[in-house]
Amino acid sequence: MHPDTISKWFPKFIKRHSLPPLPFHGLRHTAATMLINQNLPVKSISGRMGHSNIGTTMNIYGHYLKSADQEAANRLEQVYQNMKGNSKDAK
Repeated sequence: MHPDTISKWFPKFIKRHSLPPLPFHGLRHTAATMLINQNLPVKSISGRMGHSNIGTTMNIYGHYLKSADQEAANRLEQVYQNMKGNSKDAK
């Protein structure tokens, strides 16, 4: 298969299925983002993306990791609030 075959076919596929415009390479970014949102270890994501080190993954997808980190912080805050509430009930 010639390398341009996919690049020519994909926009037609997108249009035929009334999907929002996305370059073929955008699927790679979508996949990485979905893996990050599933809270997989960055090392695993890095390997799947074919990066030789996690620094490359962090440089490209780090902004997605920040939102996942914010969610982790929010959940941890909730745990602390629940613990605080339970200690008041015990007194």
